[in-house]
Amino acid sequence: MLRAWRDALVHLFYPTLCFGCNNDLIHQDQLLCIECIGALGYTQFENIRNNPVEKLFWGRVNVQFATSTFYYLEKTPLQRIVHHIKYRKEPELGRHMGELMGMKLSSLFKEQEMTLCIPMPLHPKREYERGYNQASLLCEGIFKTTGLAYNENVLVRNEHTKTQTKKSRKERWENVASIFEVVDHQAISHKNIVLVDDVITTGASSEACAHALLEHGAKTVGICSLAFTA
Repeated sequence: MLRAWRDALVHLFYPTLCFGCNNDLIHQDQLLCIECIGALGYTQFENIRNNPVEKLFWGRVNVQFATSTFYYLEKTPLQRIVHHIKYRKEPELGRHMGELMGMKLSSLFKEQEMTLCIPMPLHPKREYERGYNQASLLCEGIFKTTGLAYNENVLVRNEHTKTQTKKSRKERWENVASIFEVVDHQAISHKNIVLVDDVITTGASSEACAHALLEHGAKTVGICSLAFTA
């Protein structure tokens, strides 16, 4: 009884808010409310061959598969969630979204015999400013739900590129074409690699990373992201 009263007082003065809609949550350990979970907008691309994400890479790089778990749309819970992860220092939310990805992708990973997750690298300066690499957080969550190991020390970004937001597809590719470097060849040699990113728009950065991994010994590369900008 005393614990219930204590929890009620804590909740009254320090309410837990949903990251998707900012409404009050009943339980302190929740991150998202039921309404926002239901409104996330699953793509189901992991079950669809030749889905829109795969088509981004046709004729550009040979990937085993490509998928995104959610649609990234403006003024939706998912957009607010991504914003919290990238700009408001919410690492636990990143891990949680990785867990949701893992639940959807587990069967695909087993079917394709994937052996290692590698996060899209950030430039060290940006990672220092942010406090973490959000793609690494997603990998942690994926590991928790699938058991698929991850290694964040294989691939590095050597240049601090300008933002990709307003660039065309060609400009995005030119911006990232040669900035990724594999620094641990043995870790990926003859392995089926999953490259993990937060949001895929044109796929330029993922394409550049996939090229680097395949050129330095990976057997196959699959690409997955938290969200896809439709």
